[in-house]
Amino acid sequence: MPRPRSFDQYAVVNAAMQAFWSGGLATTSVDELLQATGLARSSLYNSFGNRDGMLELAVQCYVDQQIAEIGKLFAGSSLDVALRRLFTDAAVRNFDGRGCLLVNALGELHAGDASSIEAVRGAFARLAAALEQAIAQCAPQRDDAAQICAASMAAIAGLRTLQRAGTPLALRRDAAARFAAALGGS
Repeated sequence: MPRPRSFDQYAVVNAAMQAFWSGGLATTSVDELLQATGLARSSLYNSFGNRDGMLELAVQCYVDQQIAEIGKLFAGSSLDVALRRLFTDAAVRNFDGRGCLLVNALGELHAGDASSIEAVRGAFARLAAALEQAIAQCAPQRDDAAQICAASMAAIAGLRTLQRAGTPLALRRDAAARFAAALGGS
């Protein structure tokens, strides 16, 4: 009979997410995950199967957090205001300069890492669906939520890149406002 888990799964997965985010999805080792989570090797394998199982849960955790943030940014707001908040956050805070876990992952994963690529693609799809739904609820009179969503995701990736590249804050804020005005309709 296996022993019951003696750790908080959410805290462990969140710590793994932070380790993958800092070290990269392709390069973070099992030893780094063990150090970040405080798990014993046997607990990692018994609870998560392997490194890839932990990676999938870490990516899901990231998306869950982003979906919750989208909900907060869009709640009770006009589309223009919600997009301005979303884009300004990407241009200014950008996860304290770390960028988007998913965008970072796409730049580092290789074709041989099919399961990780599939996890990231699935995560993008979930995130896009949540953003599209938030846009549709925010502006039910519009029939272009999918297009606004795709353009918004491209704008966010661009704004995060500008932040990481050291583009001056005033220019990033202006770009965020222009994207919001163009896509939000004001």
